[in-house]
Amino acid sequence: MALRIHDDFKVKSNAWMYRTENSASIELDGEGLRMCVGPSEALYYSDAEISDGGFEGLRWRGGNAEFKVKFQFDHFGSAGFGFWNYSMVTDLSMPIWFIYLNSRGKYPLRGFFAQAGRNFCPLILKEPGLGTSILSIISRLFPDWVGVKVLSSRPALEGFDVASHHLYKIEWKEGLARFYVDGLEVCSVRDGFLEGKKARLDVWIDNSVFMPLKNDPGKVYRHATQELRERHCLYLKSIDAEGPDPGQ
Repeated sequence: MALRIHDDFKVKSNAWMYRTENSASIELDGEGLRMCVGPSEALYYSDAEISDGGFEGLRWRGGNAEFKVKFQFDHFGSAGFGFWNYSMVTDLSMPIWFIYLNSRGKYPLRGFFAQAGRNFCPLILKEPGLGTSILSIISRLFPDWVGVKVLSSRPALEGFDVASHHLYKIEWKEGLARFYVDGLEVCSVRDGFLEGKKARLDVWIDNSVFMPLKNDPGKVYRHATQELRERHCLYLKSIDAEGPDPGQ
C-alpha cells in the first residue's frame, strides 16, 4: 500500500513532530498552521518546524508532495518545505525542497529557490543582476569548487505575488525531481545523488542561513544566525503527499 498523508491543519495532528527553539511558536489559527519566529537575538538560533520523522524514521523513498503555503519572503533567515534526509553533513545532506534564504551580510544565495541536492533553481532573487549570472556560470563549470550548482541566472517567478497562498508541488522519483508552483513547472533536476535515499517531510521557518566552513572538523553546514526585530510567520494551510510503500 502506498504511503499517503493529507492534513488541512484544522486540528493539531499527532502525525507530526513539532519543534520550537527559543523565540518561535507553532499554533492553529483557524486557517491552518501558523509557524512563527522572532523577535530573536543574533547569536541564538530560533526555529519553528514540523516533520514526520527523525533519523530513525525516514519513510519517503520518492513521491509527490503538495504544500499550500504563504509567507512574506522578507525576514533574515530561512524558510521552506519539502523532502529532507535530516542530515546537515555536507556530503550526505539531501534536500528536495523549496527554500527561502536571506541574510544581512555577504551571502551568495539570497532569494527563493527550488533545491535538489546541491542544485539550485532561482525562483525569486533579492538582488538579481551580474553577480547572480557570474555565480551561475562558475558554479556550473566548477560545482565541486563552488559547492553548489546554480542552474540559471534568471528567476523563474518574476512578478510573483508572495502575499497570498500558493500551491507548491514536488515530484521525486529516483534521480529526478520536478518542482511546480500553482501547476506551472519551474524547475527540473536530474542527479544520481537523489537515488536510493530516504527522507522525511519537513516545513520550517528560522533565523539562520547555512554555510560550510573551510576545514570544518564536522564537515557540516553551520548556522549563520540573524537578528530579527519583529515576528515573522509562515502559514501552512495543507499538505498532501503520496509515495511508495515504505515497507517494500
